[in-house]
Amino acid sequence: MNLHFSNRYVLNATLIICWLATAFLGFNGFFKSHQFLTVSLLGIKIADVFTSLIAASVFLLPVVSLFINVRIAKWLLLIAVVLYVALILLDLHRLTPYMIVYLGIFTSLILLKYDSSILYTALLIIASGIYIFSGLHKLNPGFVTHIAPRLWFHSLPITYTETIGYTFAMVEILSGLLLLIPFTRKFACIVIIIMHTIVIWKLGPWKLDWNIIVLPWNFMMVMVLIYLFRKSAFSTFRIGSAKSIVSLLGIFFWLLPGLSQIIWIPENLSMKLYSGTSKSGYLVINKKVDQFANYDRTPDHEKMLISLQRYSMGERGIALHPELVIYDQILENIKTKIPYTDDIYYIHPDTIKEKL
Repeated sequence: MNLHFSNRYVLNATLIICWLATAFLGFNGFFKSHQFLTVSLLGIKIADVFTSLIAASVFLLPVVSLFINVRIAKWLLLIAVVLYVALILLDLHRLTPYMIVYLGIFTSLILLKYDSSILYTALLIIASGIYIFSGLHKLNPGFVTHIAPRLWFHSLPITYTETIGYTFAMVEILSGLLLLIPFTRKFACIVIIIMHTIVIWKLGPWKLDWNIIVLPWNFMMVMVLIYLFRKSAFSTFRIGSAKSIVSLLGIFFWLLPGLSQIIWIPENLSMKLYSGTSKSGYLVINKKVDQFANYDRTPDHEKMLISLQRYSMGERGIALHPELVIYDQILENIKTKIPYTDDIYYIHPDTIKEKL
């Protein structure tokens, strides 16, 4: 079998498995609404049965499109994207970086399946943009102080320092840039695969048990990098007749993340992957409430302190879209049903505990 097609079939299979695993892990988030956490841009909620039908179409249509004629597949893919936008409008938390990456890879594999060199270019645009701009967002004290120490192996004889944290960010940026250079591409792939392996190990249930839904995405990116490594002979950027596809990928993986460095762009369109700058909201309720009992950080106090991100991941499998205006709407939702709710605070939880 032709090496290109064997590699692409492995990539297709991995994409399908990781995509459906994401749907399974985030079932309560993508297929259902939530009485407290759902924030609709349309200001409406529809019955879960209709939400489930839309979500099922979003997750199944791209898979079907991989196996059929491109002329039909492109329309099924377009329908899936439109329905995904509808899901987002019904609940803004469904707009996530990993879903954008998945759809970018689906677009590349479906529409460019017959031209391996342009497919390679498309995957390079996706991968390089992710790592360059994600790394740039990590060049801040929040990442160095709160995120990077969790990714460090503290059993090593070298003590974690801020220099190491900033080095993490610089390595990610540099690796993304080196992906664009044929001579250094294989080295960059190896470095980034190691980074993904560390993230998988650290975020998994065996360690931090945090945001498990991104684990399949990390596995997917490892396979994309292996594909780029093995197919590095296609080193020349080639666009050909796929200008519209490449331009679309450029918008989502280069233009928007690039603009987010200088102007406000919705966080989940900015490739801020664990940048340390996201708002973490902590809800304080003046009485104990059964619905939040499993997430109460102050079980011995008369008041409750709940990490809303942890609550969302536990109840829905997906993280909150961390914008202040969305937190405000969540607070309004909760206060409507629980009138003795205090407020949402955006400082360290230990500081909140001291003030309770």
